[in-house]
Amino acid sequence: MNPTLYKLIEIVFMTVFGAVLVGIAGLVIGGQLAIDSLGQAQYARMWARDYSTFVAALSGIELAMSAIRGKDDITNHLVSGSGAGLALSFLRQGFKLRPAHALSSVASFAVIQATIYKVKETIKSRNAQDALYTEARAMLSKLCLEDYEKNFKKGHLTDPTLPLLTDRELQEVNIPPGARLLILDHIKRYHKMENRE
Repeated sequence: MNPTLYKLIEIVFMTVFGAVLVGIAGLVIGGQLAIDSLGQAQYARMWARDYSTFVAALSGIELAMSAIRGKDDITNHLVSGSGAGLALSFLRQGFKLRPAHALSSVASFAVIQATIYKVKETIKSRNAQDALYTEARAMLSKLCLEDYEKNFKKGHLTDPTLPLLTDRELQEVNIPPGARLLILDHIKRYHKMENRE
């Protein structure tokens, strides 16, 4: 299948799917927030319409930007947040929309989307970095030396460097003599057992 056509199908599917899910959630939330039974249906429909349109604009613009630009970065999220905020403003106020309201909506949703992107990237980065210390963390835990994990990270003593560690490297990251002896002994024993297998 043509990659461009595939990306277009993905954009349409994700946009429609997101809009339907959020529309259903809007019906439920809107129904819960309505006070009188006569206004409940109208209020729920308004929530469903507003937020399904918002999510459709948000995901559609974000996916289109990713497809056009070939990367997923903060710019895509700023543009999609801005476009979704503008769509929501127009939907709620129509052509009576005041420029100040439109700009505040655009800016607010752009900042929210950029913040969400940055938080996700920070979490991804931390998870990727923590994956480099799996064996070191397990070793320190087994030796009841968990307090020195930050020293390992500070010195970039990752899992691949464990067999190469000497007393000097451990001393450079401020690990006291007793803990250094335990760590070096554990590494020596662990690698002897590994080599036997």
